[in-house]
Amino acid sequence: MTRIDSGGGDAGFHLRLAEPEDAAAILEYFRTLGGQTTFVTFGSEGIPLGEEAEAAFIARTRSRDNAIFLLAVAPEGIVGALTYAGGEKARTRHTGEFGVSVLREWWGRGVGPALLEEMIAWARGGGVVRKINLRVHVDNVRAIRLYERLGFVHEGRTTRDMFMDGRFVDSLMMGLEIDPEPSGE
Repeated sequence: MTRIDSGGGDAGFHLRLAEPEDAAAILEYFRTLGGQTTFVTFGSEGIPLGEEAEAAFIARTRSRDNAIFLLAVAPEGIVGALTYAGGEKARTRHTGEFGVSVLREWWGRGVGPALLEEMIAWARGGGVVRKINLRVHVDNVRAIRLYERLGFVHEGRTTRDMFMDGRFVDSLMMGLEIDPEPSGE
């Protein structure tokens, strides 16, 4: 398995790329996560994929130069995840959207920032991704502050983006432009 980062030494987790063999653990992670927060698009049922389909998704992601699937892993298992995928067509492969999540008991312990910083470093170093987009619930104040701190800017608002618990929830659209690193010339 590819180890990307130690997660800040004694932080209790490390980051690595997802592998097809992680499919069952990832699906269980999403079921747990969906029961803990309303900031994701699913509930405790998790995502609507079986283990085989999830493994295939991970394999496809690993084969693309404009997609990444990161996991934050602690001794007890997966505690955070991030997926980013750029477009599949020539005119859109430079831009895409990510989703990031962290189990509630790991909030405030550096998992989210570590995942985001790793994705941004990957995008800057890869030479393909030039724009990272996201949608975030307007009431997810902690996440919005984190995105702003990392350089994401507000680009718009989508009304009635989700419907849950009998009410509509708007989302903010945010983005980060990725420019090539200046050469040392």
